[in-house]
Amino acid sequence: MGRHHISLSPDRSTVIVAVSGARDTSTYSQSTPDFLEFFLSQPARKVLFDTRLAYAALDSGKAMHLAEACGRQMPASRVAIVARELDCAYARVWRRGLSATGHEALVFESVAEADAWLRSEADADTLYVA
Repeated sequence: MGRHHISLSPDRSTVIVAVSGARDTSTYSQSTPDFLEFFLSQPARKVLFDTRLAYAALDSGKAMHLAEACGRQMPASRVAIVARELDCAYARVWRRGLSATGHEALVFESVAEADAWLRSEADADTLYVA
């Protein structure tokens, strides 16, 4: 069963989202409204999306559709996606879906690297190594 947790960083500049388990249509329909309500209720436009404990449990086309649907409801944002490995399918789908809807999104293998990029002025075309 998939789970999610949403919080705000101590300095209130970043929304932190952690997901785990199987991510299917049901978990998307539960977690996406929770995320959007929280995200839209405060001014932070940076997201640290921790997907290290999650995996896609639906086909990539449907997953892309759901990621894009979420991205279309968000104001322009910078999203750092933390994955077990850079070629993790779940993280790649979210990066592509968010990028396709106007967000700056990159995949990282560590929270420290993701956080450093979120705090930097480097854009998505810059390779950032912490």
